[in-house]
Amino acid sequence: MNQDQFLLYDHNKQINLKAERVAFYLQGQILEAFSEKNEVYYLFFYKDQFLTAAKAKKLRRQCYIEHAFKEGMVFKSPHPLVDILLSSNHPCQKISFHPLLEKLDKHYSPQEKAVILTFFESFIPKKRLYKEMTSVYYEHRRNGQYFSAYRIIQILMDFAPNNSMVKSLATDMDFKKYAVLYNQEPEKLLAKDPVFAEKMLYSQKENDKDFHQLVDLLEQESRWMNLIALHIHRLTSTPSYGCYAHLLRLLDQHVNENEALYVLEKLSSQLPDFDPLQKDLLNKYLESHNVNKVFHMIQSHDFKINDSSTVHTLGAMLEELDLDTSIVNPEVLPTLLKQYIDLFPEKAEIVLNKCVISLMKTHDLSHIQEWLKPLKENHKNLQIFGKINTMQRIYEDPDEMQSLGELYYEFSQLDKAIECFSWEMELNPTNPKPPHWLAKSYRDKGMNDESEAYQQLSIDLQKGLSG
Repeated sequence: MNQDQFLLYDHNKQINLKAERVAFYLQGQILEAFSEKNEVYYLFFYKDQFLTAAKAKKLRRQCYIEHAFKEGMVFKSPHPLVDILLSSNHPCQKISFHPLLEKLDKHYSPQEKAVILTFFESFIPKKRLYKEMTSVYYEHRRNGQYFSAYRIIQILMDFAPNNSMVKSLATDMDFKKYAVLYNQEPEKLLAKDPVFAEKMLYSQKENDKDFHQLVDLLEQESRWMNLIALHIHRLTSTPSYGCYAHLLRLLDQHVNENEALYVLEKLSSQLPDFDPLQKDLLNKYLESHNVNKVFHMIQSHDFKINDSSTVHTLGAMLEELDLDTSIVNPEVLPTLLKQYIDLFPEKAEIVLNKCVISLMKTHDLSHIQEWLKPLKENHKNLQIFGKINTMQRIYEDPDEMQSLGELYYEFSQLDKAIECFSWEMELNPTNPKPPHWLAKSYRDKGMNDESEAYQQLSIDLQKGLSG
């Protein structure tokens, strides 16, 4: 995922661009990008192959670009489809109109050339584009290729529907039999005019039959990026396991693991209730031990995790989890912990101690007692329950400050332990035990001078008692 920033080459000049979004629309892809000066550039692709780029000042209304971003399948950058489109066409070299025409004549059919020319009406005068397209039409007609000529008329009817000449050509009696064909179902047109048939199928892609015919067409032409885009669009509008399974196969065949994961994560936010996707994501996070994402998903979704291997994996992650730096909400943990310690009771004391140590930094003892309640059912004899209950019971008893401090020390709450030992030392200034524990606590905090001072005090008090 590193193609958010890229270079466009314009003769001897390099232009730094940042990809904003891409639209997959019929045979074309339009990438919108911004320069460091906030200038808008559009990069044009035909069937995934780079054509050229243009800096936009103002777009014509109802132009191809406007249609692409309104009616196409649009993906915000960063996105794997943006990355792959750019990396597979590197370097992207901007060319002017005449070299573009030469490129089109060399690499594309006359019909494809006419389609591609429609992309540029915001950058090249429409009359000039119209002239190029009608020249293709007349060449076919002169050669007696009437059906090929009529295919160009169909493109012109979209490009300049109000042009009197186009209207006249469309009703020319020489083309009547072809006009009838274009009023039929798109599958009857696929063999004769796949470009127009794709347009019809695309406009009706929400219909199951047309969707599957469009998939077949894209597969025949090996346009796998369009297939991925189409299946993502289909899933977000009409989620189904069949479409999802097809998308997974496409991702497995054509993108790497990180790119596939990114696509699924993007879809996850759009399809929070589509269980197959959410469970697949959870499994991927489990496999990669992505602790925060695993617990975020479990917190966000009502997953029922019953198999022991998954519970074991979750438990191992719980043992590794740093609650102090994690984004995991501690309130979601008891449900997971219960499953884990019920299956693996020998792990219970270790894991619960770790959780309680973290919780003590931000929560009081009564909250921790409530937090532990769901875990008691099958584990009442665990020491940690007794320790927390004891701490809560003696918390405000001045005669129990030494015991409370020792328990805080056991849970690594050194500041709270020091507070208790200091209080106990004030109440019993001749007792060597509080300064002994203060020495241990300060040593653990790395405060060696204080530790040594209290250790000496403890020794002196002990001598006084023995003397």
